[in-house]
Amino acid sequence: MQRTVLITGAGSGIGLASAVEAARLGFSTVAAVHRPDQADDVRHAARAAATEVATEVLDVTDDERAAELIRRIEPWALVNNAGYLNPGLIEDVPPEDARRQFDTMVFAPMRLAQHALPGMRRQGGGRIVNVSSALVGVGTPFQGWYTAAKQAIAALSDALRVEVAPYAVEVVVVEPGAVETPLWDKARADLVAHAERSREPERYDHALAALDQLRRQGSDPGEIAQVVGATLHAGRPRYRYQVGHGSLALRVGGRIVPTSLRDRVTRTVAGLR
Repeated sequence: MQRTVLITGAGSGIGLASAVEAARLGFSTVAAVHRPDQADDVRHAARAAATEVATEVLDVTDDERAAELIRRIEPWALVNNAGYLNPGLIEDVPPEDARRQFDTMVFAPMRLAQHALPGMRRQGGGRIVNVSSALVGVGTPFQGWYTAAKQAIAALSDALRVEVAPYAVEVVVVEPGAVETPLWDKARADLVAHAERSREPERYDHALAALDQLRRQGSDPGEIAQVVGATLHAGRPRYRYQVGHGSLALRVGGRIVPTSLRDRVTRTVAGLR
């Protein structure tokens, strides 16, 4: 029986590339896109790869719609990829924006997992792949809310992995570094908006330049998609995968560099002297 994989945030970037890769590997793939117009992009990408990907329009924070979709397709695997950067100094990001980000990137993925687990048990197993970030454990300025959300999903994944292991459901965390994706456009717009409401807008000048540089250095989404595909295809996947530009260096640096030294270097690099 062909296994079904549901991938969120699949209208562009990592999600889109992962949907095409999963289909190429032989999975019945459902790409959950945020906007109806993104469905055409998915179909074109799948056609170019000589494969097929089904699409569903889904706002992951719409729990009723998410539950209905999960019941209907009963996925063997769930790839939680939907998210966005929302960069800015912590004090400049409105609380409602931070709540919306956590709703999208923390609560929604866990609710999707809750909905999917009964079906996975009925199938005798399953796989949940949560896309986190190489920034976990680093806490870079202007990315505080994003990093917190990604760290939360990684911590929840570690707990969930142990809880569902008796049911042959495996939970995997993928931690990409910088990736070339259309999300950078929204990130830049958000950074400009937060700068406009900031008491110290000049602190954002360096951050905007750094954001543009990161985008230029970003890995191809296909590189991350291959790793996502490997987590789905492997008989026994690893618990955690680092992939993409700077991912390993960030992970190692966050563990071994003393906090005081890391803070001084980070302030200098971020232009927060």
